[in-house]
Amino acid sequence: MKQVKRNIYFFILISALLLISCNQSATTSENSNMDTTSSVTNTDTASAFAYDPAMDPLTVGAQFSKKLGDTLNIKMFEVTLKPGDSVAIHTHPDHSFYVIQGGKIEVTMQGMDKQIMELKAGTGWIGGPTTDFGKNIGNTTVKWVETDVYRPRGK
Repeated sequence: MKQVKRNIYFFILISALLLISCNQSATTSENSNMDTTSSVTNTDTASAFAYDPAMDPLTVGAQFSKKLGDTLNIKMFEVTLKPGDSVAIHTHPDHSFYVIQGGKIEVTMQGMDKQIMELKAGTGWIGGPTTDFGKNIGNTTVKWVETDVYRPRGK
């Protein structure tokens, strides 16, 4: 029961981060009547994620990662953790992941307690920037595809 509560709290946290990270304003019919020329010529003031190459997941977890794509400031990679494998602390910008092979992992995000997660194949998450590290504490190999977005959010 305690594990179920933790999973629910984690899902609520990820959902809240998703809502916060969207940061998109609603459009109205009033806005559609405005001249958008000035909007097009303005520079984007959205802040970019502070990127530290030494904390990149593909650098820190290179032995567990396979790069699938790297273009348009978006990196897609597959992560495979065998039982007992640990990925050192690393940083993600806005990101998502999709579980291919499930299992049990222990994840610690900066500023939070350790979370034990039972990942199910076919599950996906979307989240904002975070710093975390994790370990496969189960008896099965865990595999997921992750996408990290290294560019400012649009307004």
